[in-house]
Amino acid sequence: MGNRKIAGLDDYLSVSKAATAGEPLEVQVWRSGRVQTVTVKTSEFPVERADQLAWSLLGIKVEDLTPKNRRDFRIAVKEGVLISEVKGGSYLARIGARPGDVLRQIDDTSIATLEEFRKALIKSRQKSSLVLLIQRGEQGYYVTVSL
Repeated sequence: MGNRKIAGLDDYLSVSKAATAGEPLEVQVWRSGRVQTVTVKTSEFPVERADQLAWSLLGIKVEDLTPKNRRDFRIAVKEGVLISEVKGGSYLARIGARPGDVLRQIDDTSIATLEEFRKALIKSRQKSSLVLLIQRGEQGYYVTVSL
């Protein structure tokens, strides 16, 4: 890819992370018994797929905090995203995360809105783990999630 040999997944991820969105990238592939060079155009991860990413990586669905859900779940904080669903069997389900918890931070990025959550998750999607700050009532819990 580009000017680098790809010996494994780490090399591939390194080159793909370094590529700028919209940049054409030459890739040599082995196809039909011979090496072929193809050019791919890189693009940004689509924000509209961030909710699917949250479900597949973290096992959660989230939504913006609203006056109604803040009242329903007795949430005092005004920033963060509400965890509205937790996938059974996911790591977060196994450690006790539940609907009504508020996600306040992903790694070192504070989360105030659903849009900020989506951007932070997309930015962090290729990491091996994430540290989440989850708040329930007055208590905040830092949780490390392997991806």
